Amino acid sequence: MAKNEKQWSSATPGLLIILLDQSGSMLSDYEGTTRTAFASLAVNKVIDNIIQKNFDGDAPKNRCFISVIGYNHNVKELCSGWLKELDENPLRYETLKKKTPDGAGGICEIEVKQPVWVEPITQDGATNMLGALNLAKDLASQWINDNPDGPAPVIINISDGVPYYDGKNPRVCMQETVSLAKEIMNMSNSDGNVLIFNAQIDKSSGTVVCPSDRNKVSQEEAQFLFDITSEIPDSYKAAAAKNELPIENGSRGCIFGADGVQLIQLIDFGSSKGQGDKGLA
Repeated sequence: MAKNEKQWSSATPGLLIILLDQSGSMLSDYEGTTRTAFASLAVNKVIDNIIQKNFDGDAPKNRCFISVIGYNHNVKELCSGWLKELDENPLRYETLKKKTPDGAGGICEIEVKQPVWVEPITQDGATNMLGALNLAKDLASQWINDNPDGPAPVIINISDGVPYYDGKNPRVCMQETVSLAKEIMNMSNSDGNVLIFNAQIDKSSGTVVCPSDRNKVSQEEAQFLFDITSEIPDSYKAAAAKNELPIENGSRGCIFGADGVQLIQLIDFGSSKGQGDKGLA
């Protein structure tokens, strides 16, 4: 079997699923804002980046279908569609300040319009990560049935903790979620296995990037996310280097204590192998 080597193209489009924790703890402060605002902004920026990378003339080519799934008590698709559909249908635009070279050796700030597809949460909620992965599994399974020879789907999960749902003991929730994640990572098509990458928005374990050893993260919550993360395939190593992610043999595609740059790097890494740098049709 191939090892996740196929690139997204109009003839062989890819599937990118982003799971976004929208539990009550995501309302906590983080990086000068809240965790939910921090994560939502990163997701919006990456969707926009993918659209811009695939632009051809007046519209992006549909080389990828993106689904963003939010989870708290409930699980729902926050946005989904082909690149052209997403480009034409953001919820709104917001104005951000971006630093850019001024042409004279200095830096100036300019205002840019950022499309918004995903909004931060405002209310408390549980952490039904299992339900989000179940929906992702259904989407990936259908995609594989419809695209047996296309790029294997990629799932990126952004969370600040462990699953908690239905009033169950958190350790039971973790066990059930690990079992389901392993089922998903064993799904495959002719390109390779479905990949799951994870970003933890929490500094309690320090900052750890793409560890190869479970013991490099000491917190139980971080070890859980390590357990539900795919090992980085050889075909992704160039993309990891391009996104400045330090990897070694056995590295998993996860970041703990991610800052804004690292979170975007991980999501971009998860999709950049599929996009490649040239030769897209």
